[in-house]
Amino acid sequence: MLFLHEFARIEAEAFLTLASEMIEEDGIVTAEEDALLAEYAASLRVPGFTYDAAAAAAARDTMAQLNEVSKRKVYMELYTFAICDGFEDPSERRALNELREALDLDAHICHKLETCARDLYGVYAEIEDVLGADPSPVRVEN
Repeated sequence: MLFLHEFARIEAEAFLTLASEMIEEDGIVTAEEDALLAEYAASLRVPGFTYDAAAAAAARDTMAQLNEVSKRKVYMELYTFAICDGFEDPSERRALNELREALDLDAHICHKLETCARDLYGVYAEIEDVLGADPSPVRVEN
């Protein structure tokens, strides 16, 4: 996904800091998570981003200043980091709940955003499968 195209550099760096924190939350950083972070850094025009754990509190404060729609986007995008390795660790759930509270977001809305993100991930996976599928031996005539 990437619904954060309107972010200025400071907001983009804050988001990437929180994304890095989410990636490290379960104690396992996968190649897929690293690749996703690099993709977001490039899309947000923050080349060479490096994670600074000491900046996490300031990053949350920056995100808390956003308007409601932007905060929802941040939550949804960070949720995708929590599930990009194929599962949601309990420590990631705790971090998401803390983020939701820090951003003063409605739990019901966040649940709906999580459902949308999972559905979208499923569609992306299906597209990847179709793109890589072997041609069908069955010929279809129109």
